[in-house]
Amino acid sequence: MKLLFASKIEDVDVVKGMLAEEGIECEVTNDTIPYPGALFDPQLWVVKDSDFARASAVVEVFRKSTSPDKLGPWTCQSCGEQLEGQFSSCWKCGALRNETV
Repeated sequence: MKLLFASKIEDVDVVKGMLAEEGIECEVTNDTIPYPGALFDPQLWVVKDSDFARASAVVEVFRKSTSPDKLGPWTCQSCGEQLEGQFSSCWKCGALRNETV
């Protein structure tokens, strides 16, 4: 397992969704704050070392794209739920955002 990316949780969630669309398995760590006042950026880890190069390319696409904070609201293609722009998947049915980030 290799560390791919560390950032605020919103960015980690978007990149995680992008990796899922590519079929790249990953895990998030440091997504909770264990001690009062301690701040740690969430980390995104690629499970299979052989996927790391492809995952790195996905991160580069993310970095060159529009900031996820500036993405507008979207409607889930599967269930019709209205979602805020920072979400890469539907909270109601789990479907991934179809828009390329």
